[in-house]
Amino acid sequence: MKLVASLTHPDGGIVSAVLLERRLAAAIGLLFLSGCASTQLGAQYADPQFPRQTLRGATILVVCAAPELAIKLICENRISSHLTQMGAKPLTDTTLVNPTPGHEPPAGHYLPAAQAAGARAVFSTTLTPDYWRANPMSSFSIGSGGWGGSDGYYGGSGVGGGVGVTMPVGATQGGTGLAAVGSIIDVASGRVMWTAKATTSPAADASTQVAEVTKALAEAARQTGLF
Repeated sequence: MKLVASLTHPDGGIVSAVLLERRLAAAIGLLFLSGCASTQLGAQYADPQFPRQTLRGATILVVCAAPELAIKLICENRISSHLTQMGAKPLTDTTLVNPTPGHEPPAGHYLPAAQAAGARAVFSTTLTPDYWRANPMSSFSIGSGGWGGSDGYYGGSGVGGGVGVTMPVGATQGGTGLAAVGSIIDVASGRVMWTAKATTSPAADASTQVAEVTKALAEAARQTGLF
């Protein structure tokens, strides 16, 4: 015989201990999921007037803007590596500086340097903190959704849903994620060929965050067919 314990709810109802155990197990599973790094790609735009494979084999100036020099260099190294894998020829210039720290530089800011280097395009990435604030007593939630459109616009993805068991997300109530806005600028015309934003959740290692967002941006750029 199997004994199933039960608890009395404040409203007088009986709650099975087995049901509570199942709910708790589900909540713990979601707790582990919430602690993993999460990278999302937001809306992006690709100019449909540029032919496919326009940038295959092309020289591309890679420039990253970040709060710290080490993060900037890691970013440029990562983007350059991805571009090389896509068949492009990346180059960097450590003397280039974003004139608007914390914000995307003007589209044409790096064009003179790119022209001097004989580059076909500029791959510019701006890294900024993305502040996360978790409610320590909120319910876990997961799900999926998104939006899309025409004229070169693409949708991102988002989540929403509830679990019925409320428990703290963790010891800390907030953290700092990383946001990255990437753009490819055509040197000849100064037009934006493609742009997108990627974000990743807080992590102990900043280089891991940079790796995540640059990978997401590079993959998004690859899927446009420009390479």
